[in-house]
Amino acid sequence: MDYEEEFSTVDILLKSESETRAIDSFALSLLKTERQMRRIFTFLIFQHNNYGSGDGIKLIKVLVDNKDMYFDNFIEGIDLVFYKTVAEVYGHDYNDDFKQIKKITLDRNKIFHGQVTGKKLTRTELIDSVTLMRKWCKNIAGKFKEEIKYDGFGRNAYQKAEVKLKLKNIEKFGTVDNYKSFLRTIGRKKKRNNYA
Repeated sequence: MDYEEEFSTVDILLKSESETRAIDSFALSLLKTERQMRRIFTFLIFQHNNYGSGDGIKLIKVLVDNKDMYFDNFIEGIDLVFYKTVAEVYGHDYNDDFKQIKKITLDRNKIFHGQVTGKKLTRTELIDSVTLMRKWCKNIAGKFKEEIKYDGFGRNAYQKAEVKLKLKNIEKFGTVDNYKSFLRTIGRKKKRNNYA
């Protein structure tokens, strides 16, 4: 699975005549955007020398039990684990694109709970948001593929990298208990009322 394949379902929706094609594409694109960052983060965690075959299930359970990890938490986690920040990897437009994705996330929280955003988002605006999320995902996929040989779309994030990766703060996630504490720290630090 790669970026093109991942977004093929979004393409089908956008090309359809469905009245809900914009909102459906918006919701699906955001799901893919958030999941990509989670997978890159968990891929990096799994690179610790202490983890191997069978440990992915334990690490998944830790993540399942943590209710405070969201899009920006995973970005912070990557920043704490990888020797480059997501902003450095992403490059030009990171700050603007990240701010826009954050705004999109707030709209999504309202939409997913059947609430009104108060913005009267048009089909064009929703499709513009899809375009931005696609830009984000494509750029993240390409840049992280160069950096770590994983783009966040491969189905198994709990695998060893093809190359030795330069990680930092490895003492914070080298055991399952340390990983639990690490996630709690990140989640608490960035928890906000604007998340559902």
